[in-house]
Amino acid sequence: MKTLWDKGQALDAEIADFTVGDDRQIDAHLARQDVLTNLAHVQVLEAAGLLSQTDAGVLTDHLRQLWPAALDGTLKPEAQDEDIHSTLERKLTEALGDPGKRVHTARSRNDQVATDVALWLREQTLEAHAEALAASKALSDFASKHAGAALLGMTHLQPAMPSTFGQWAAGYASLLLDDAHALQGAFDAADACPLGSAAGYGVPVELAALDRGLSAQLLGFSRPLLPVTAVQGGRGKPEAALLSALCQAATTCARLARDVVLYVHPSFGYLKLPSAFTTGSSIMPQKRNPDVMELVRGHAQVVQGALMEVFSLACSVPAGYHRDFQLLKAPLMRGVKAARSMMRMVAHVIPGVEVVTAQANAACTPEIYATHRALELVVAGTPFRDAYKQVASELDSGQLPAADARPLPGIADTLIQLSQRHDAEAAWGATHQAHIQKAYNALLGLQ
Repeated sequence: MKTLWDKGQALDAEIADFTVGDDRQIDAHLARQDVLTNLAHVQVLEAAGLLSQTDAGVLTDHLRQLWPAALDGTLKPEAQDEDIHSTLERKLTEALGDPGKRVHTARSRNDQVATDVALWLREQTLEAHAEALAASKALSDFASKHAGAALLGMTHLQPAMPSTFGQWAAGYASLLLDDAHALQGAFDAADACPLGSAAGYGVPVELAALDRGLSAQLLGFSRPLLPVTAVQGGRGKPEAALLSALCQAATTCARLARDVVLYVHPSFGYLKLPSAFTTGSSIMPQKRNPDVMELVRGHAQVVQGALMEVFSLACSVPAGYHRDFQLLKAPLMRGVKAARSMMRMVAHVIPGVEVVTAQANAACTPEIYATHRALELVVAGTPFRDAYKQVASELDSGQLPAADARPLPGIADTLIQLSQRHDAEAAWGATHQAHIQKAYNALLGLQ
């Protein structure tokens, strides 16, 4: 293995393996971002007079040639590389000679990886945002379709009050819109450019006057991350911001999944999953299992665990860069992958869920209208506490009046509000996606 920091002294093989760890595998997911970071840095070096126009041109051309391999996953660290940064510099040097040796001028792998991760965070946040909206839309559509389907409302898992599957699904749709909105904050946390901060203390400005505002502009960031000491001092914070927002979405999905698992159980039987969405038992021929919803429920703990891991790693070091930060990438990617898969499964499964109307109606026995009966007495002039006791007495004696004419709660206004909120969130995502894509296209010469 040849490192970028090699000075001729041999590195112990076991030490090398331990310090590299799984960076080669993880960094394969950052190849696109590293190509973009290099393209931006080349322009900034040229603007600072640290790279000739000719060298900048050949570097830019070759980096653009590497882009298809970065897209299809074939650009990745090899056995001789320490990480993706080593891979790109090696390829540039092998192909171009001296220009490749100049690309790392006034830059450290520390600001390079921080920039790559920030780019990845923004992209993942926008994709997760879109997936949260898709899951919310699936639930809104389910709510609209089953707006009047009766559902036993429970507290403490005991019969409580009448509700509907429209209310049930609309509630989760609303929560996912809240979760999508929380992702805007995570996006803002990652939308500051670390490039140009080098190892955490910048570079001598009298020798290398890097325009960090230009770096941010080229990569589509809203601003450079200032001051330079905030870059390494803040490692783990944007990662935690995204995982924290995704923990909220994961919690919403897990609670929804918990309900579905309960409602498809024969003891309840309010819902039915399509056979294609269930799995069987290797020993019991009759079994059809809601594994998909159980795994959605369980993945919430994976996301929460990833957040705790990131928090723990980030708070255990003093100022400046430390190799501990290398370990942030694995839980980050693991947690984001788990949360996004949960939202995709919700969006995929919910449209296929069937309401078993007869079972759901049978569960809505007369006593769940007790509160409604008490309020009827209040409206007629009885003090609430007296009405409460009267209804309790009616229940004890079996004299509670029939509830056939009592309407179920409607959700028409709720559905309108959900649609408006969805459209506002979608517009936010589309605006930021278009801005970033425009910046990337300019770097890649695709405009």
